[in-house]
Amino acid sequence: MSHALVFVLAPESLLPADGVPARDLVEAQRFGLRSGVALRIFRAPGEWEGQLDDLVGEGRAVAAGLDPFAGGADPGAPAPTGSAPGVRRRLLCDALVPHFEPRSLWLGVYQLSGASSETGEHPLDNLPEGTVRCLDRFPLRDAENETCWFYPTEDGRYLGWENQGRIETLPGFLPERPFQEDAIDYERGAVHVLWSLMADDLALTCVGLTFRGRRIEWPVIRTQPEPFATWTCFEVDSGAESTYQENASITLFPD
Repeated sequence: MSHALVFVLAPESLLPADGVPARDLVEAQRFGLRSGVALRIFRAPGEWEGQLDDLVGEGRAVAAGLDPFAGGADPGAPAPTGSAPGVRRRLLCDALVPHFEPRSLWLGVYQLSGASSETGEHPLDNLPEGTVRCLDRFPLRDAENETCWFYPTEDGRYLGWENQGRIETLPGFLPERPFQEDAIDYERGAVHVLWSLMADDLALTCVGLTFRGRRIEWPVIRTQPEPFATWTCFEVDSGAESTYQENASITLFPD
């Protein structure tokens, strides 16, 4: 029999107990991570000496978040044949960061027994006659804390694109090892909350959770982005008093 570890973020009153159907975990998670920010960070070419206003005026920095230095190309698309090696390396980050709320959310940790690794990637994709066992439930604010650095640390000029929106996710799982034959060896101290400075924020922001050093993934199944996005031009200067220096910020609406 296979076992899987599943994590649910939700208000305390909504966290399921032992023996519930697996669908109850999915339903509870709907009330956990409900919004987030789509974030892309591009490294500006070394020869670029323009301004963010110029990129907007020329129609190169658009609300859709396309690479301003690639003629409007999709940053996730493969680089054209014969393109310079640095073209793909301009896109340093392309992520959807959920808004975690450690002050109000609880974390439920569940073992799924009977989970099958034969179909699907998420432990809940195929759970015939599975048994749900609650291993732990506790306020997220009680978890161990760990700091990380989300933004670039190398000196240079960058462009950041952000788009806020509503999201819906599945319960969290460990994509590197979603299934195992032995019963889950769980301890609360192995759950860490990751905190990072986002841009020029004065306070740390929760950007994720890990278990035994492995990042917990919360698959996004639905998004509803806001109809506007913000471009920011910033610099990283390790020799300055403030490492992060914002040069300009412009909010755009689609045409």
